[in-house]
Amino acid sequence: MGSDWSWSLDFPPGALTPALIDDILTLAEDADLSPHRPDGAVNGFSNDFENVDHYLERLDRQSVVTALATGTHSTNLWTPDEVDIFLTTSLGGPTAPPSLSFYLDSCWCWRQPAPEAEYFRRLHRQLTELWLAIAARTEAPFGYVEDEWTLEQIWRTLADPYAGPQPTPGHWPRWLGWTTYFSADYYQSLPPLPEEPGLTVTRTPDGGAVLALLDDPAAVDVLEFERFHARYQQWITALTAPAPEPRRPS
Repeated sequence: MGSDWSWSLDFPPGALTPALIDDILTLAEDADLSPHRPDGAVNGFSNDFENVDHYLERLDRQSVVTALATGTHSTNLWTPDEVDIFLTTSLGGPTAPPSLSFYLDSCWCWRQPAPEAEYFRRLHRQLTELWLAIAARTEAPFGYVEDEWTLEQIWRTLADPYAGPQPTPGHWPRWLGWTTYFSADYYQSLPPLPEEPGLTVTRTPDGGAVLALLDDPAAVDVLEFERFHARYQQWITALTAPAPEPRRPS
């Protein structure tokens, strides 16, 4: 089996409006992922973790749109065969942008390319296509796909991993996901990345870029992910290092 996978997108301040959330749910429905559970209701999971008596609420679609836009609740997306995908939003803060993420539980994931992994591959492809469709439709400048266990391999090397990759225009994020998305404006602002074996860059129709470090999500190599990020972090550290002062003539 595997570990939890997540698909995340960052947004500009104020972008998570009810209209945007409604568009995102419509894109999910177009991708055969419905917010309605099998009995027709919509789950609302309270983000007020101190009020556990009302953690799970039964909502309608419009209520969950409002709840996701205001960050009060999370919800599920459901496949036709009743696999649930956790969907949550964050309004951000002083150092974190508003964001949207969905999570696939580890019980559906595989880390070895066994025949049983084919269903996971289809789910992963379905969620990645939705993630990219949302990025293309919205103002998301940045997004990443990662799995929990692989991220743990580089956790100790990050100065403040809980702060996230912290992307800012003109600067590479502190780490890349197995798949990373940049909008056209963001990608064009970045210094060129050195060529890396195993890293593919695909340009989107609107000029953005998708960077991928894997071909098969059921055959991830966590050690290669760690080795890549050792090189990557050395490179971005060198980019931000102050230029040496010119030597004075003696």
